[in-house]
Amino acid sequence: MSAAASAPTGGEVLLRAERLERRFGGLTAISDFSFELREGEILGLIGPNGAGKSTTFNLISGFIRPSSGRLVVMGRDVTGASAMTISRLGLVRTFQHNSLLSEMSVIDNILIGTYHHRSGHERRMEKVREVAGMTGLTDHLKAIAGNLPHGLQRMLSIAIALAAEPRILCLDEPLTGLQGAEVGAALDLFEALRTTHGLTILLVEHNMRAVMRACDRVIVLNYGRLLAEGSPEAVSRDEAVIEAYLGRGR
Repeated sequence: MSAAASAPTGGEVLLRAERLERRFGGLTAISDFSFELREGEILGLIGPNGAGKSTTFNLISGFIRPSSGRLVVMGRDVTGASAMTISRLGLVRTFQHNSLLSEMSVIDNILIGTYHHRSGHERRMEKVREVAGMTGLTDHLKAIAGNLPHGLQRMLSIAIALAAEPRILCLDEPLTGLQGAEVGAALDLFEALRTTHGLTILLVEHNMRAVMRACDRVIVLNYGRLLAEGSPEAVSRDEAVIEAYLGRGR
């Protein structure tokens, strides 16, 4: 069953962006951008390079502040709030490039994610074992993170985020560099995180087949503005999207 086929409808709005704008000097990276993310949803955010996807992630996760607009997470206005504040509310993100402490063990990397939500070594280790099992890292806990194959490093980045016990998991190009069966395993993980563990996911990804398989809805950015929004099927047929991003003839 596809993700879209099992998606809940009408869930609580966990994340709302209202007319977000971000300027860097004379450059407007994001302009008048609004969207909602509902509980239990896997929402894809796509667009060509330079469309503003990374800026959007940085805005909603508190790494940069909007020049104007409003951001609401879990019903709380967090416009201009710090990344730490937003993370503690339950919105946790990964990054395009592995954010690992490469000289440390897998265990120690995952432990870092537990510190703001669990006290005591045993309770933290309980969480480590839980997320390691979810991400296929159980047999690699004592390995040095930088020595892992690329696919497992990507899973470790997700495991660190999961250790922070998110309610919203924002995945920034998690499939980069993955091949074949690794992509399929990652998509199965995303669906399990939604259906079994109750997470809501915002996914930025360039692998369009994966986006179409995993996501319930897709929003498309182009030049920092909303270009299209809808089901994967509808977006994939949108002429403006085909012109701007998918490319004719694909």
